[in-house]
Amino acid sequence: MKLEIRTNKTPVPILKKNRAIMDRKGVVILENKEEIKVSGLLSEEVMKEYLVFHSRKSRIWYVIFGMLLYAVLIRIAIPDIPIIFMLFAMLFAGMIVWFIVPMATKKKAIKEYRSDQLMQQEVFYIVSRDGISQKVRKSEMLTRWEDILSIHETKNLFIFYISKNKAIVIPHKFLVKNEMQLLRQLIKENENSHSSQSVYSEPIARKQTGNPEDLTFTIFISEKMFLAYINFLARKIKMLFPFGFIAIYLFLTLVLFEYKMSIFIAVFAVVVGLATWYFLTTYLNWKATAEYRSDRRLHNDIHLELNADGIIQTLPNSQAHYAWEEILSIYETKNAFLFFVSKNRAIILPQKYVNETEKTKVRNKIKKHAKTKKR
Repeated sequence: MKLEIRTNKTPVPILKKNRAIMDRKGVVILENKEEIKVSGLLSEEVMKEYLVFHSRKSRIWYVIFGMLLYAVLIRIAIPDIPIIFMLFAMLFAGMIVWFIVPMATKKKAIKEYRSDQLMQQEVFYIVSRDGISQKVRKSEMLTRWEDILSIHETKNLFIFYISKNKAIVIPHKFLVKNEMQLLRQLIKENENSHSSQSVYSEPIARKQTGNPEDLTFTIFISEKMFLAYINFLARKIKMLFPFGFIAIYLFLTLVLFEYKMSIFIAVFAVVVGLATWYFLTTYLNWKATAEYRSDRRLHNDIHLELNADGIIQTLPNSQAHYAWEEILSIYETKNAFLFFVSKNRAIILPQKYVNETEKTKVRNKIKKHAKTKKR
C-alpha cells in the first residue's frame, strides 16, 4: 500500500438522491431505493487510526505477556530479588510495552499503506439496503449486510468488519451530517441480519479462456493453504523474534546483573529462543485459522485470469484488477505462486491447480510482463 499523505485533499460527497421520511416520533425511516453515495481518498492517518483501534485488545495481551516474561527473566537472573522491586520492574516493563505497541502499529500501517497502490486511489462507496459497494478504478466489491461480522464507530471512522482482520473503513469526513444520520439508521436496521457460518466445499471446476495467450484458473483456497501463506508472510519474524528474546535475556543476565556466562545460562537462552519460536508459530496458526474461518469470501471458488495487462481476481460479488506494475513482488513456493499487491497482501495461485504446461506459461508471463523479478 504505497502512501502519499492525502489529508489536504478533502473528499467530496457525490450523493444526493437521498430522501428521508420522518415518523411521528422523529425517527428517520429509509425508503426502499434510498442509498448513500460518497467518495474520497483514504489517508495514511485513517489507516493508522484503524490499525490502532484494531490492535486495542492485542495491546493489552502484549502488556500482560511482557510483564510476565520480564518477571520470569528477572527472577532467574536475581533469585533473591524482593517482591516489591520485581513488581515495580514488571510495571515499568508493562508501561514500555503499552507505549511501544501503538508506535509499532502505526509504523506497520504506514508501510502497508505505502506499499498498496490501489489503496491510494479514490474510493467510491454506495451504502444501501443491499450492503456496502466499493469501487476503486476497475475493481469493485459488494459486501452484503449478512456478511459483515461487526460494526464499530470511533471518533473519526465507521468500521465494518468482514473478517477477523479485514474491514471496510469509511471516515466521517466523507459524509455530511444527514448522510451520517442515514448511515447510522441503515446500520441499526441491518445489524442483526448476520447469517450463520457458511457451509463450503472445494470445487474442481475449471474455466476455459477464449484468448490462448491468457491463463484462467478456478481455484479454492483451503485452510491448509491459507495457513501456509500466513507462515510464509511471517517467515522473517519467526526467525528474528526468538533471537530478540535471547538477546534480551543475555543482556539482562550478563550486562545489567553482571553474571558470568555459564553453560546453564547459554542452554537456558537457547530454550527461551525455542519456546518463543514455538509459541509464536502456535499463535500465528491460531490467528490465521480464526481469520480464514471468519472470511466467507475465502469459502467460495475464486476465478483468476492472468493476461498482458495484469491479474483479474473474481469472487462472488467482487472483482479486483491489478496491473503488472502494481504487483510489488512475486514468489514461487512449493505450494503456490504468490503475487504481492502490498507488503502483507497477496493473490494466491495454488500449485495443485496448475499443470506443468501452465506453470511454464505462468513463469513466461511473469518474465515478460511483471515489473518485478520472481523469487
